[in-house]
Amino acid sequence: MNRQWRLVTLIVLWTCVSFELSAEEPTSSERSFYNVPAPSVLESTPFATASKEGAEGAESSERRESGSGEKASERLIPLYAVFDDGFSLKSVDDQFQLRIRTLTQIDGKGFLPSTQEPARSGMYIPRFRIYLEGQLTEVFEYELSLQRSVEGTFDVLDANVNFVRSEAFKVRVGRALVPYSFAWYDHLEQYYITPERGLFALNFGLARQAGVFAHGKLFEKQLQYAIGATFGQLSGLADTNTTRDGVGYLNARPFLYSESFSWLRNLNVGGSLAVGQQTYEMSPLPLRTSIQTSENDEAANAASSIFLEYQHGVVAKGERLQGALHAALYSGPFSIEAECYAARFGVAPSPGASAIGIPIFGYDVTLASFLTGETVENRQTIAPLRPITRSGTGRGAYELFGRYSSLQLGSQVFSAGLADPHNWTNNAGITDIGVNWYLNRYVRLTFDWQHSMYSSPVLLNEQKDLRSKTNDLLWVRCQLYF
Repeated sequence: MNRQWRLVTLIVLWTCVSFELSAEEPTSSERSFYNVPAPSVLESTPFATASKEGAEGAESSERRESGSGEKASERLIPLYAVFDDGFSLKSVDDQFQLRIRTLTQIDGKGFLPSTQEPARSGMYIPRFRIYLEGQLTEVFEYELSLQRSVEGTFDVLDANVNFVRSEAFKVRVGRALVPYSFAWYDHLEQYYITPERGLFALNFGLARQAGVFAHGKLFEKQLQYAIGATFGQLSGLADTNTTRDGVGYLNARPFLYSESFSWLRNLNVGGSLAVGQQTYEMSPLPLRTSIQTSENDEAANAASSIFLEYQHGVVAKGERLQGALHAALYSGPFSIEAECYAARFGVAPSPGASAIGIPIFGYDVTLASFLTGETVENRQTIAPLRPITRSGTGRGAYELFGRYSSLQLGSQVFSAGLADPHNWTNNAGITDIGVNWYLNRYVRLTFDWQHSMYSSPVLLNEQKDLRSKTNDLLWVRCQLYF
């Protein structure tokens, strides 16, 4: 049994023991921790009264049926509907919940030079998602989400169950975000400062995979951890890899309760690590500047410039090792995020050839500031102080941002014949400068100028033999999320 399978077995056994212990009669402090009181606003309404009377009536009916030897009917639980950053159905005691969310992102992209091919200026829908999430008592949480990506096909995004022992120990089973890198694990795409992730996370992030993950927050939420095993698939949903990947993530907030350094309360520092082996040989994807995708089709190629494409027949194969260190500070109107990456990926020039370890390095630095008085503690929903309404005079919220991202691959990518040095580069950097305009808490417009720089000329149009060491993207995104 390899180390990854031992890790999975340990997590499952510990989960079983933990939930067996949790079945004991709770203490008064545990009752105080777990029990969620009914919303006070509902307690005085006719609905709440009717719900309680209905529950008492159902229990009385069950007792009568049980006493007469008849089978007790299944208890029906009344629900109420609310809208709070999405639609929700809840029981009066909040033990049973269904939350419905949706995300729509629409991009207008103008590539310069305009004669690039296959990258083409136009309108794209990088993400349309439907999220279904909630809980079945406070012990069992669930998540199911579907996505239509730029390729135009619907597929499963998330499908998992989260077993909640306490805030300090939870176990998630199924397809979910892999706890690797702050750029992927800390906040979702709808909360990004820039339209997309930086170069390393965009092209080598582990995204979502099926697996088993133990996670939680310790020391009054000052330390967040996650550890687990995934199936290690580079793209697609099918588990075609015969080994498991091991992943780990730590994020500390050392000044969370500090009075002397209150401006550092939302400082995040930490790191992550992932190790695995690719035994099922797969064609690696081209490296892109402005879209995250798991496919290499016409739509994906049209929506982004490419700065490195592997030769035909090259396959991902062998060991993978990657690590990341991050720091982020959210204080007043300011957001500062930085992360550096180091990795080694196995690639072979052909299926039968030996794998070659390619070293990869990258980093991102992002700065942002609100101009309209809003403050941030993390990257979540932004509620403008003066939202735009039909009858009001609000102007929304404005946030200026800038980012630099760099990615460098080892020279082996060319010396081993994995890519053509006359057409591609192994060293790229991009700058993003723009503004986010939050019309209200649900609608956001992003205006971004992305400038790409390469250490050697990159092929932009094969038919016209067009190459350049720079290219630009004028990018407008409209996002709806609730």
